[in-house]
Amino acid sequence: MPTKYLRAITIVAGACLVICGIGAFRRTVKTQRAESGFQAIDNYITARMQTSRIPGLSLAIVKGDQIVYLKGYGQADPSGHPVTPQTPFIIGSVSKTFTALAVMQLVESGKVELDAPVQRYLPWFRVADPQASARITVRNLLNHTSGLPQVTQTFLWTDQDAGVLERSVRYLKSVALARPIGSFGYSNANYQTLGLIVQTVSGQPYETYVEQHIFAPLAMQTSFASQQQAQRHGMATGYRWWFGFPIPATLPFNRAELPAGFLISSAQDMAHYLIAQMNGGHYQNRSVLSPQGIDFLQTRSAGIPYGNGWDNGRPLVNQDGATANYQASVFFDPKERVGVFIAANVMNALDGLSSPLASVTFASITTRGMAQSVLSLATNQPLPDQGLGIARVSLIFDLLVLALTGVLVLALARMPRRYRRLAQRGIAQWSELARRGGWVAALHFAWPLALLYVALTVPEWKELIWYQPDLTYWLSAVAALVTLKGGIELALLWRIFEHTRQGHIAQPVYSNS
Repeated sequence: MPTKYLRAITIVAGACLVICGIGAFRRTVKTQRAESGFQAIDNYITARMQTSRIPGLSLAIVKGDQIVYLKGYGQADPSGHPVTPQTPFIIGSVSKTFTALAVMQLVESGKVELDAPVQRYLPWFRVADPQASARITVRNLLNHTSGLPQVTQTFLWTDQDAGVLERSVRYLKSVALARPIGSFGYSNANYQTLGLIVQTVSGQPYETYVEQHIFAPLAMQTSFASQQQAQRHGMATGYRWWFGFPIPATLPFNRAELPAGFLISSAQDMAHYLIAQMNGGHYQNRSVLSPQGIDFLQTRSAGIPYGNGWDNGRPLVNQDGATANYQASVFFDPKERVGVFIAANVMNALDGLSSPLASVTFASITTRGMAQSVLSLATNQPLPDQGLGIARVSLIFDLLVLALTGVLVLALARMPRRYRRLAQRGIAQWSELARRGGWVAALHFAWPLALLYVALTVPEWKELIWYQPDLTYWLSAVAALVTLKGGIELALLWRIFEHTRQGHIAQPVYSNS
C-alpha cells in the first residue's frame, strides 16, 4: 500500500480517536458534574433519614423524559432487606392522582361528562339531603367542592371483598354535607365515589382498570392495587414512630379507600408516571391522556386551592400521601419539567406538625418537605425552610409526656404523707367530706370518663390509635392510673371520716398563744 494512503489512514484514525476522546471527556465531565449535584442530594437524604429516624426511603428524580436519579435508602423491613428503586410502598393520597387520571380517560373517551351529576352514573347515589344529592357533579368530586365531609367510619373498615368500595359510597346516604356544594373541603369520600364511577362506567373493577389503563401502558411493573401482590414483590414493611422511634406496624389494608389512598408503587414506577405527567401524558411511545387532559388535572380552578387530583396546582404541582405507617410525596415543575418522588415506610400523626408547609387544608409530612428540598437542589435553587422536623416535634412531645408523667408520679409519692396528716386532724363534718370528695372526683374521674366515652363512641379515636399509638396508649394508661388513685383517695377519705366520728382520732386543739 502506498505511503500516502497509509499516512491518510493514520491521520483519519488519529482524528477519530481525538474526536472520540473529546466526546468521552465531555461525557465524563458532564457525568462528574451530575454526580456532584446528586451527591448533595444524597447527603441531604442521608442526613434527614438519620435525624428523623426513617427506616427506609425511596427516591426518583426526573428531568424531561428521562430518569436522572433513582435510589433506595435504608431498610425495607426489620430483617434488614435494603430498599431498592423497585421496592413498593403504599403511596397514600397520591393515589388520588391515578383516580383523577382514570376519570379523565373516561371523559376523553366520551363515557363521562365532568359537569354531569353523579347520579347519572350512580343512580342510587345519595347523601342525607336529597336535593343536594342530585346537584353534586363529577367535577365537584374531582376538585373537592362536593361538600362531602371526611368520613372516618369507612377509613376504619377492614373488609377485603370486591363490594366494599360500593358499600363505602352507599354509606354516604346517611352523611350530612359539611359545607355548601361549590365550596372547597378535602374529603376522601370524593375519590371513593370517583373510583366507583370508574368501576361502573368501565365495567371493570377499579383495580383492574388502573392496572390495565395506567400501570400497563406506563410500564409500572412494581405497582399494585393489591397488598398481597405487593408483598410477594418485596413491599416495604410499614413503621410508626413511638415517642420518636420507629416500630414495625402491620395494619389493615383499606380496600374501601383504595381510590383515595391505598395504591402501591415504587420509585422506579413513579418516575415513569412523572414523565407522563410532565410530557403531556406520554411515556416513551405510549400515551395515557391528552396534553389538554393532563393540563386540566394539574390546574386549580378559580378560587379553589386544589387542582383536579393534584394538591396545590401550578406553578409547582404536588401531592402528598400518608397512611398510618407509610408516606409519599410528589413535587414537580411542569414548566422546567423536573420532578421528584419520595416514599418512606414510617408515619405518625405528629408528622403533620413537622414541616413549614403544614396548613389547615393539607396534611404536611416529612417526605413533603424532603421532596420540595430535593427539587430545589435538582434545579439549583436555595433550600426551603426545613421546619421543626419530626425529630424536634417528637422531642417536644416526649418532654411534655415526661413532664406530665412526672407530675402524676410526684402526686402518687406525696399521697401517703398528705393522708397521714389528714388522718391526724380528722374529718368530722359531712360538708368537709363532700367538699374533699367532690374535688377528688372532679380531678380523677371526669376526664377519664370523658376519654372512655370518646374511645367507645367516636370513630376518630380508633384512627388516632393507628396514627398516634404512643399518645393513645399513654393517655389510656394515665387515665386508668388516675382513676385508681381517685378510688383509693375516696376510700381513704371515707375511712378517716368514719374513724373521726367514732372518736378514734383526737381533734387538735388550737390556741392563740
